[in-house]
Amino acid sequence: MLNLRNHRALLSAVGAFVVAGGAGSGIAWSQAERTSEPADVLLDAVEHSESTMRDYIDEIAQRFDEIEATSDARRQEELATVLMADVPELAEEARAEVLTAKEDAKAVSLPDGGELDTARDAYVAHIDAWIAEYDEAMVSPVGVVEIEPVVNRTFDKAVAAFDRTELDADQAERAERLLAD
Repeated sequence: MLNLRNHRALLSAVGAFVVAGGAGSGIAWSQAERTSEPADVLLDAVEHSESTMRDYIDEIAQRFDEIEATSDARRQEELATVLMADVPELAEEARAEVLTAKEDAKAVSLPDGGELDTARDAYVAHIDAWIAEYDEAMVSPVGVVEIEPVVNRTFDKAVAAFDRTELDADQAERAERLLAD
């Protein structure tokens, strides 16, 4: 298992195809802004999901940083208590957004068994791994500091699957940006 406090860099790589710039950055997820190409719609769903995952990780990490930066033990305990009280709601909000992205990804019409369909399936498995993390955090907030290794494995499989796709130049560049972070 990974410890969120000690592996933020790894979690950033795992949880962020896209750096959304911070919570509430106002990214619009309108499919109207993209062409109707299935790859573009799928990349929109990936971007939405990864941005949500990143925002959740960033919020938790920021709260841990605040706790660690406080030298007063009583204040640390207060901050930790508030964080543990907030985790279920944070996880529930992230879970809802990631589920929406999952449905968007699954709704993309792709030929069965094609490279992009395989990449989508791998990415949906990655989403499912994160949904399990959110479910656990909603039930047991203390579990927020532990991220199951399956999250990393599903991310690696999704990256490899997207690497095998034959996207047009603009889509390939976008996928590379999404997968690089």
